[in-house]
Amino acid sequence: MKFCKKILFTLAVILMGSSALAQNTDRVDFVVRHISRRPAVRHASLSVCVHNITKDSTIYSRNSDMSMTPAAINKLFTTAAAYSRLGPKFTFENYLYYSGSIDNQGTLNGDIIIVGSGDPFFCSDRFAYTDSTFFRLSSSIRKAGIRRINGHVYVDTSLFEDEMVYPSWQWRDIGNSFGSGACGLNYNENSVDVHFRAGRRVGDPAIITSISPEIPIANHVVTGPRDTIFDICFYGSPYEDGRICRGIIPLGTSDTHFRASLPHPASFMARSFTQYLRNHGITVSGEPSVHFTMPKQCKKICIDTSFNLFTITALTTQTNSNIAAESLFKLMGCLRDGHGCYSSGRKFLYDYFRELNLSTSDIRMVDGSGLSRDNRVTAYFVTQFLDAVARQPFFWDFVSALGISQKMPEYAVIPEIPEGCSIKVKSGTMSGVRNFVGYFTNDDDQMFSFAILCNDYDCDDATMDRLIRDVLEEIVRL
Repeated sequence: MKFCKKILFTLAVILMGSSALAQNTDRVDFVVRHISRRPAVRHASLSVCVHNITKDSTIYSRNSDMSMTPAAINKLFTTAAAYSRLGPKFTFENYLYYSGSIDNQGTLNGDIIIVGSGDPFFCSDRFAYTDSTFFRLSSSIRKAGIRRINGHVYVDTSLFEDEMVYPSWQWRDIGNSFGSGACGLNYNENSVDVHFRAGRRVGDPAIITSISPEIPIANHVVTGPRDTIFDICFYGSPYEDGRICRGIIPLGTSDTHFRASLPHPASFMARSFTQYLRNHGITVSGEPSVHFTMPKQCKKICIDTSFNLFTITALTTQTNSNIAAESLFKLMGCLRDGHGCYSSGRKFLYDYFRELNLSTSDIRMVDGSGLSRDNRVTAYFVTQFLDAVARQPFFWDFVSALGISQKMPEYAVIPEIPEGCSIKVKSGTMSGVRNFVGYFTNDDDQMFSFAILCNDYDCDDATMDRLIRDVLEEIVRL
């Protein structure tokens, strides 16, 4: 009899738990359906999926097999594959060589050769360590006994293909720093910092006060009323000589800056380093060049390393660094096929999905960052992918780097979390696309993966974020 009572009690607890979960998922469904009926979302595509990782079961699904534009959600696939192949301690390594010989007076009768590794943060001005790269390289040249270079500074970018951007990236994107793409040797995140100030009157041309690194820019930015929203866009493709900028800034603006894409990163790096050496007491007789084929006889001067993969991943996912995602994507393609290009990177990722026993029919991935609208994914695939990654040995590195920077407007979508719970969210946004995916853990220590994907809505982004926050508020109560 006691045994029977114990069984009945256990069944009652299970049924109560199941009933509570059903009530909670009913609330999620109520909110999702309510949002779907709003005029701004009525003609949009809204897909939601929640998967219980602890119990390996999908507990909520609405349109979860619908093919959607993922935007920056692609970065999760790229960075997880990088962890799997490279490990969290991986760093990009850039090599400095010289050819020829050094005489007793410290003259190198030969060339300095910089071999790029696709490092996305090489010579970046955003970080103290990378901003001092030229100093480290020149110090290594001096330590090698070189005081004069009777030759050239060459840059080898052959690790990656020449195609810096994917063909279906939008024209409005590729002239700006976030659409710069990646090459075998990147420089300053392939970006140009452009500072503006407003004209004296509404309608006057805005004035460019500084450009760094300096490139030709045709300025068509005008001054608007004081309540104008900043809107500046740069236009131009890789390997063009300059950029065109158009837009508007508010009257009274004394200094504001935007970042354009750098047209010739490797070439600019070679010229800049040559000038740096000349300015710091090392003469260089020849002019710099790119796409140099490594000579058979050369000697290594030093290896300059970058951030480890954990830091690169955090920058990739939290600040949506597209160049970092594209560099990792092409690097993995290089490891697979010997050459870093979009097609080989895509093949590597599809191989990785199959290793995780995921159906590749639920995803179409053409780049590493998600800038292309040719990318497609289902919400169900995203939750299953996050489930599979949660079972990998690198998971805690992966999830620790995951998040949305507080400086990003999408940060407002993260709801207040109940006590004893936690959440990690990645956003993927572009015009007409607001996606939020990630993990949360409830107060029973059950882990869930979730995906909320919305495409082609008819409202401003802030409104859509508030609607998605309403869904997330119900999800974290499961």
